[in-house]
Amino acid sequence: MKSNRFLAIILSGAMTLPLAALAQEAGSASSGDTANATTSQQATNNERGQRGEKFAEALNLTPEQKADLKSIRENERQQAQAIKNDSSLTADQKKAKFKELRKSSREQMMAKLTPDQQKKFKEMQKERRGHRGHGKKGAAEEGTQS
Repeated sequence: MKSNRFLAIILSGAMTLPLAALAQEAGSASSGDTANATTSQQATNNERGQRGEKFAEALNLTPEQKADLKSIRENERQQAQAIKNDSSLTADQKKAKFKELRKSSREQMMAKLTPDQQKKFKEMQKERRGHRGHGKKGAAEEGTQS
Protein backbone atom coordinates (compact mmCIF):
# COMPACT_ATOMS: atom_id res chain seq x y z
CA MET A 1 0.00 0.00 0.00
CA LYS A 2 2.75 2.46 0.87
CA SER A 3 4.42 1.73 -2.46
CA ASN A 4 1.24 2.62 -4.34
CA ARG A 5 0.82 5.84 -2.37
CA PHE A 6 4.37 6.80 -3.19
CA LEU A 7 3.77 6.13 -6.88
CA ALA A 8 0.58 8.16 -6.82
CA ILE A 9 2.45 11.09 -5.34
CA ILE A 10 5.13 10.77 -7.98
CA LEU A 11 2.59 10.53 -10.76
CA SER A 12 0.64 13.54 -9.60
CA GLY A 13 3.84 15.49 -9.18
CA ALA A 14 4.94 14.56 -12.67
CA MET A 15 1.73 15.98 -14.06
CA THR A 16 1.41 19.12 -11.96
CA LEU A 17 5.02 20.01 -11.31
CA PRO A 18 5.57 21.90 -14.58
CA LEU A 19 2.94 24.50 -13.71
CA ALA A 20 4.11 24.79 -10.12
CA ALA A 21 7.66 25.22 -11.34
CA LEU A 22 6.57 28.01 -13.67
CA ALA A 23 4.78 29.78 -10.85
CA GLN A 24 7.78 29.45 -8.56
CA GLU A 25 10.12 30.59 -11.30
CA ALA A 26 7.91 33.60 -12.01
CA GLY A 27 7.95 34.60 -8.37
CA SER A 28 11.71 34.21 -8.08
CA ALA A 29 12.48 35.94 -11.37
CA SER A 30 10.19 38.88 -10.66
CA SER A 31 12.03 39.54 -7.42
CA GLY A 32 15.18 40.13 -9.43
CA ASP A 33 16.98 37.06 -8.14
CA THR A 34 17.58 35.30 -11.46
CA ALA A 35 20.51 33.22 -10.19
CA ASN A 36 18.29 31.60 -7.56
CA ALA A 37 15.54 31.10 -10.15
CA THR A 38 17.97 29.28 -12.43
CA THR A 39 19.22 27.07 -9.59
CA SER A 40 15.65 26.40 -8.50
CA GLN A 41 14.65 25.53 -12.06
CA GLN A 42 17.58 23.11 -12.40
CA ALA A 43 16.62 21.39 -9.15
CA THR A 44 13.00 21.23 -10.29
CA ASN A 45 14.07 19.73 -13.62
CA ASN A 46 16.13 17.09 -11.81
CA GLU A 47 13.21 16.20 -9.53
CA ARG A 48 10.85 16.12 -12.51
CA GLY A 49 13.19 13.75 -14.32
CA GLN A 50 13.41 11.42 -11.34
CA ARG A 51 9.64 11.45 -10.84
CA GLY A 52 9.11 10.87 -14.53
CA GLU A 53 11.35 7.81 -14.44
CA LYS A 54 9.56 6.38 -11.41
CA PHE A 55 6.22 7.11 -13.06
CA ALA A 56 7.34 5.36 -16.25
CA GLU A 57 8.59 2.40 -14.27
CA ALA A 58 5.40 2.12 -12.20
CA LEU A 59 3.23 2.05 -15.31
CA ASN A 60 5.71 -0.01 -17.31
CA LEU A 61 5.74 2.51 -20.15
CA THR A 62 7.21 1.60 -23.51
CA PRO A 63 9.95 3.82 -24.97
CA GLU A 64 7.38 5.18 -27.45
CA GLN A 65 4.96 6.04 -24.63
CA LYS A 66 7.77 7.75 -22.71
CA ALA A 67 8.58 9.87 -25.76
CA ASP A 68 4.93 10.70 -26.38
CA LEU A 69 4.32 11.73 -22.76
CA LYS A 70 7.51 13.77 -22.70
CA SER A 71 6.34 15.61 -25.82
CA ILE A 72 2.92 16.27 -24.26
CA ARG A 73 4.53 17.62 -21.07
CA GLU A 74 6.92 19.83 -23.05
CA ASN A 75 4.01 21.21 -25.09
CA GLU A 76 2.14 21.85 -21.84
CA ARG A 77 5.12 23.73 -20.42
CA GLN A 78 5.38 25.90 -23.53
CA GLN A 79 1.68 26.71 -23.49
CA ALA A 80 1.80 27.43 -19.76
CA GLN A 81 4.67 29.83 -20.34
CA ALA A 82 2.66 31.59 -23.06
CA ILE A 83 -0.33 31.91 -20.72
CA LYS A 84 1.89 33.21 -17.93
CA ASN A 85 3.42 35.82 -20.24
CA ASP A 86 0.09 36.96 -21.74
CA SER A 87 -0.41 40.34 -20.12
CA SER A 88 -3.84 40.75 -21.73
CA LEU A 89 -5.29 38.06 -19.43
CA THR A 90 -6.55 38.68 -15.92
CA ALA A 91 -5.42 36.41 -13.08
CA ASP A 92 -8.78 34.61 -13.18
CA GLN A 93 -8.52 34.12 -16.95
CA LYS A 94 -5.01 32.73 -16.56
CA LYS A 95 -6.21 30.38 -13.83
CA ALA A 96 -9.01 29.13 -16.09
CA LYS A 97 -6.61 28.65 -19.00
CA PHE A 98 -4.13 26.76 -16.81
CA LYS A 99 -6.96 24.50 -15.63
CA GLU A 100 -8.07 23.89 -19.22
CA LEU A 101 -4.48 23.19 -20.26
CA ARG A 102 -3.96 20.66 -17.44
CA LYS A 103 -7.21 18.89 -18.38
CA SER A 104 -6.27 18.76 -22.06
CA SER A 105 -2.76 17.49 -21.31
CA ARG A 106 -4.11 14.83 -18.96
CA GLU A 107 -6.57 13.64 -21.61
CA GLN A 108 -3.76 13.46 -24.18
CA MET A 109 -1.57 11.52 -21.77
CA MET A 110 -4.36 9.10 -20.87
CA ALA A 111 -4.95 8.45 -24.58
CA LYS A 112 -1.35 7.22 -24.84
CA LEU A 113 -1.80 4.67 -22.03
CA THR A 114 -3.23 1.18 -22.38
CA PRO A 115 -6.46 0.40 -20.50
CA ASP A 116 -4.45 -1.40 -17.80
CA GLN A 117 -2.07 1.54 -17.43
CA GLN A 118 -5.03 3.94 -17.26
CA LYS A 119 -6.60 1.85 -14.53
CA LYS A 120 -3.37 1.77 -12.53
CA PHE A 121 -2.91 5.50 -13.04
CA LYS A 122 -6.43 6.22 -11.75
CA GLU A 123 -5.88 3.95 -8.75
CA MET A 124 -2.67 5.77 -7.94
CA GLN A 125 -4.45 9.12 -8.15
CA LYS A 126 -7.35 7.94 -6.01
CA GLU A 127 -4.94 6.68 -3.38
CA ARG A 128 -3.07 9.96 -3.47
CA ARG A 129 -6.29 11.93 -2.97
CA GLY A 130 -7.20 9.74 -0.01
CA HIS A 131 -3.76 10.20 1.46
CA ARG A 132 -4.06 13.99 1.19
CA GLY A 133 -7.41 14.03 2.97
CA HIS A 134 -9.46 14.50 -0.16
CA GLY A 135 -10.67 10.91 -0.23
CA LYS A 136 -14.32 11.73 0.49
CA LYS A 137 -15.04 12.38 -3.17
CA GLY A 138 -13.24 9.19 -4.20
CA ALA A 139 -15.09 7.18 -1.53
CA ALA A 140 -18.42 8.58 -2.66
CA GLU A 141 -17.61 7.69 -6.27
CA GLU A 142 -16.69 4.16 -5.21
CA GLY A 143 -20.02 3.78 -3.44
CA THR A 144 -21.95 4.79 -6.55
CA GLN A 145 -20.05 2.40 -8.78
CA SER A 146 -20.84 -0.71 -6.73
